[in-house]
Amino acid sequence: MPGNTLHRLTTLENQKIRVGFCNQGARIMSFCLKSEKDDPVNIALGFPDVTDYAKQDSYIGATCGRYANRISGASYTDLHNTRVSLVANEGQNLLHGGPDGFDRRTWMIMEETPTSVIYALSSPDGDQGFPGAFHTTVRYELAGTSLRCEISATCDAPTIVNMTNHTYWNLSGRFDQSAADHELQIHADQYLPVDDDLIPLPGRADVAGTAFDFRTPRTIHAPSNTQGEKTAYDHNFCLAGKRGTLRKIATLCHGASNRKLSLSSTEAGLQFYLSKHFNSTMTAQNGDKLHPQAGIALEPQTFPNSPNRDDFPAPFLNPGDTYSHIMVWQIES
Repeated sequence: MPGNTLHRLTTLENQKIRVGFCNQGARIMSFCLKSEKDDPVNIALGFPDVTDYAKQDSYIGATCGRYANRISGASYTDLHNTRVSLVANEGQNLLHGGPDGFDRRTWMIMEETPTSVIYALSSPDGDQGFPGAFHTTVRYELAGTSLRCEISATCDAPTIVNMTNHTYWNLSGRFDQSAADHELQIHADQYLPVDDDLIPLPGRADVAGTAFDFRTPRTIHAPSNTQGEKTAYDHNFCLAGKRGTLRKIATLCHGASNRKLSLSSTEAGLQFYLSKHFNSTMTAQNGDKLHPQAGIALEPQTFPNSPNRDDFPAPFLNPGDTYSHIMVWQIES
């Protein structure tokens, strides 16, 4: 039944997978792989208690919006040449929707079935500085070895939108260990170099011959790294294929456990972030004290700072139009 109960938990489960959700942030709290021989293994970082997210969130598993990623100067010029000021929460910039982004909201549960759950949220005009009354839904559906996420949104005035899911993955199930030993493939020939504030610099760069070349699967940080200092990954990759078309964009593998997770999306970009900020005062659901590199975030979205870049995929949403973003996580054998 529809409801707005604070911190309401939902579980979707079949013979292969059990996924835990919470309406606080419309977030994924766990993603457990089931086995006939062994106990289920959780590969998605989550905290032991829902209240832990507000204390040390890092957007773990949450739906990010109204605008995921960064907007420089927490402002942009709209299509009518009007300057719009937003609420900064990372220095002078906006990150993941502002200090009170959608990850911190209690979403309405509109529908629950054994295989799906739908969350809804209304954001008023001026919320975090964004213009227009905004309404969004997130629908998760479990089928076989895949989890599908459909995000849609409408607004009654011209605004911007860029929404994603911010799950951190570690296919080993051991969050006290680094996920940098995973193999990663990203279907992208270019990425966006960034400044010290992680705002994209002018232009795009080819991945060929760089530490950002994941066109074929390779270990994120190999022990025998020959490139000197290990690369800190928190960058947008410019995905191959047409925006709006659902296609496979990345694959993550963990050799020791023989686990593989693919990601499909309809969006134009993928933010790849290898965590570096977790610490031993933070605890995973299984009691593990978190390694700094405990998880890998793969966030499909439009490009960062796109409202201020004419050369980036447009994030503008007008009344009468519907924003749509589909993501699919698939466990592959």
